[in-house]
Amino acid sequence: MVEKFIMAGTTPVHVADSEQGSKCVVLLHGSLESMIVWEEFIPLIYKSVRVITVDIPGHGISEVKGEVHTMDYLADVIVGAMDSLGVDRACIVGHSMGGYVAVDICERY
Repeated sequence: MVEKFIMAGTTPVHVADSEQGSKCVVLLHGSLESMIVWEEFIPLIYKSVRVITVDIPGHGISEVKGEVHTMDYLADVIVGAMDSLGVDRACIVGHSMGGYVAVDICERY
């Protein structure tokens, strides 16, 4: 996994990317967590799919853009991150709040 900061639209976000695989899984953590919650899960799947984890804005070491981050804003950031990484299609897996973000992405995109 390669960790880096990328721009997702106008928001800098911290991501980790296995950078290999024809299929992609984006893992979204829950509220008050970070991408670290997926640490033990990634070794189980990274050999068969590209794995991307994201510190959702306001969590981990990604930027805080305001007091409130709406689900629409967070969904836009995740889609922006996918665009920056060259991912046009992915299976999005969300835990807790990350699940709400995943649902918003599916509804809007």
